[in-house]
Amino acid sequence: MRQSMPAITGAALLAVLTVAGCGSSVTPSARPPAITPIPFKSAAFARGTIPARYTCDGKNISPPLEWGNVPSNIKELALLVIGLGPGTSANGYSVSIEWAVAGVNPALHRLAAGRLPAGAHLGTTTQKTNRYSICPSPGKAELYQFALYAVPPSVTIPRAFAGIRALSNLASERAIAPAPARGNFQASYKRK
Repeated sequence: MRQSMPAITGAALLAVLTVAGCGSSVTPSARPPAITPIPFKSAAFARGTIPARYTCDGKNISPPLEWGNVPSNIKELALLVIGLGPGTSANGYSVSIEWAVAGVNPALHRLAAGRLPAGAHLGTTTQKTNRYSICPSPGKAELYQFALYAVPPSVTIPRAFAGIRALSNLASERAIAPAPARGNFQASYKRK
């Protein structure tokens, strides 16, 4: 049975936050701020599955992505592809970063397949690369969350950032400076 991604991510991040640390100097507030949803999708994912073209069985390029308006008081956007697989943590899931991008201009509303806009920079994935790649083990379906985060002015994402650290800084309400707005969608892929 699949759980909803926010529930999975929240539970899985407890372990990630412990290992990755937050790395921000912002003072936490007593109450987490409200999170504004950002409509976020890929027209290429018609039925919740990732077409082979956007995996290692095809061209292994990032899919076309589009999103709605973001708050005016943010510095940049960050995009992460988060892999969820069976794991040994208390919640039974493992979290991996399959793509990490920061420095996306908040005035943009889409990315073309396989393209990054000027000023954007890639972070390090769990596999210690700085490129997009969806390549699960053959024979089993893997679930992926494509996530867009509005980066607040109080958070700096350096050029050589680790995707897992960016996730811990932006994704959890327990983070020191969570993203004030975010969007996400899920898709799965199964290699033959």
